[in-house]
Amino acid sequence: MQAQKVIIKGRLDFGSSKSFEKVVSLFQHRLENFYKNDTLIKPEEMFDPESHAFIIPRLVTQAFPKTWNNTISAFEYIAQFAVTGNIHAFMSENGNIIRKNYIEPLNDKHAVRAYQNGIKLVDDPAQQGQALQYLDEAITAYDKHAMAYEKRGYVKYLLKQLDGALIDFNKSIGVDDQNPEPYVGKATILGLQEKRQEAISTLDEALKLCFPLQPIYWKIRRIKGHLHLQEGQFQEAAQDFKFFLNKKFDKDNPNYAWQRVIMWDYANALIQLHELEEAHKWLNLIEETPCTGKKISYKAFYKVRSQLRQNLGLKNWTTDIEKLNELEEGSKQTQDNLILS
Repeated sequence: MQAQKVIIKGRLDFGSSKSFEKVVSLFQHRLENFYKNDTLIKPEEMFDPESHAFIIPRLVTQAFPKTWNNTISAFEYIAQFAVTGNIHAFMSENGNIIRKNYIEPLNDKHAVRAYQNGIKLVDDPAQQGQALQYLDEAITAYDKHAMAYEKRGYVKYLLKQLDGALIDFNKSIGVDDQNPEPYVGKATILGLQEKRQEAISTLDEALKLCFPLQPIYWKIRRIKGHLHLQEGQFQEAAQDFKFFLNKKFDKDNPNYAWQRVIMWDYANALIQLHELEEAHKWLNLIEETPCTGKKISYKAFYKVRSQLRQNLGLKNWTTDIEKLNELEEGSKQTQDNLILS
């Protein structure tokens, strides 16, 4: 059996020098006596006494299954002593994920319990006030809780408290500048404030902190492409959209739902770049792709494609005009609400 490619990234915080020293001592004993030093963990490089944390900025290597299993077990052992953080681990073969693990603290520490209670309520509009209270508790229990700052910023964004959200995203970055999530939140706020160039720069930083096996990498690509499109930077937008569309997403990947929207955005960028035949191809693909998530405006779709077909000298442009007329005669209140993200 041959070794497989492994990518690992993450951080676990222990909150105090006392806890940190205890973990290092316990882990060193476990490494030598239980794992027989057969893990991918190098304690002298990954345990950071200054921040009282276990840190892997990015590890790309090869590993056999036994070494992988020992490493994941070791992460889970360490995590039981942490107050915050997470570790992402992937094993891939020929570019396809064959194993993946997400490790985070799930112990009885107050900061951990409050954070876990809070994130369960984040996406429920009726519970977002309570989510904020739990996240406040987590931060009070541990004031360097980067993940709680990020999630609190996200809830404030959902509640339209944009200034407060931006403050929390910046606080999260200040504590842990290797996590891409708060950069995405910050860029979202900057985009809403029409500071698009600053938002794009922020997303460029976020891209450096993740890798294509992670869904957030492709989320950053599509958001950045849309910002470029809004700024009239059509070449840059087209590049990000092309990267996104060349990636095949599983149905459980959150980016799967965005494929038709990005096809639409890509086609519009190509039209601006006078690549009309390529744009026509992608508009046709929208019709052939099942609508499984985010929607586009069909009114805008038929209007753009009819004009494009007319410019290309295609006789079937009138078919789109007929479909457009049918939509305008139909129920406008629903069609007009299907706007692009």
